[in-house]
Amino acid sequence: MARVCLITGGTQGIGRETAELLVSQGWIVIVSGRNTAKGAEVVRSIKDKGGEATFIEADVSDQQSVKALHQNAFSIYGRLDGAVNNAGISTDSRMIGDASTSEFEKMWRVNVLGVFWCMQEQIQIMKKQQSGHIVNLASIAGLHGILYSGTYVATKHAVVGMTRTAALEYAQTGIQVAAVAPGAIKTDILNDAIAAGAYSEESIASMFPMKKMGKPLDIAQAISFLLHSDYATGSILEVDGGLGAS
Repeated sequence: MARVCLITGGTQGIGRETAELLVSQGWIVIVSGRNTAKGAEVVRSIKDKGGEATFIEADVSDQQSVKALHQNAFSIYGRLDGAVNNAGISTDSRMIGDASTSEFEKMWRVNVLGVFWCMQEQIQIMKKQQSGHIVNLASIAGLHGILYSGTYVATKHAVVGMTRTAALEYAQTGIQVAAVAPGAIKTDILNDAIAAGAYSEESIASMFPMKKMGKPLDIAQAISFLLHSDYATGSILEVDGGLGAS
């Protein structure tokens, strides 16, 4: 049987690009998200190209929804070889002193608790198999400070910490845990920040040594590498146009 991978936030951007890439490599994908119309469209597109995919509606900010997602996924395929915890939000672009507690709490539930709950469910499945790869979506914001994004930065630092710790804890169980730390990628989150007036596309590109923004495919390829690697557990793979080298 083909390998099975679950992708949260899989209906658009990096998540969708990853689903399409993995299917082209022979994987079966379970696409998850809150938007059923987009989810159905992604699955239809994949099936039209001869791939196999299933959409399961879920909200990672709700623990019971996360639990149901994994139970449903396992009931369909009976295994989980890969998991990409991609769902994330960024909803505040203010200095720390002016940041919104309510927006911070929303981001924390999705970006941190959502990843935490997903990892817990994935680890329980993979422990029984004695195999599996988990890839979390961190960010350059998980490795650096970012102006006007302190609360988002805090959530992504937490993702990096959970990734590294889980990699150590499960290193001898057959489970590998790693993360990708994207730079400026043309996704809805970044487009929203630009629309809010916090940045322009030109000002964002100027922050990076390559002087350009990345594409969702750049991140999908990095995720694929980690899902296929047998020796990269604990890695935080920076895909950031050279920022991490500066």
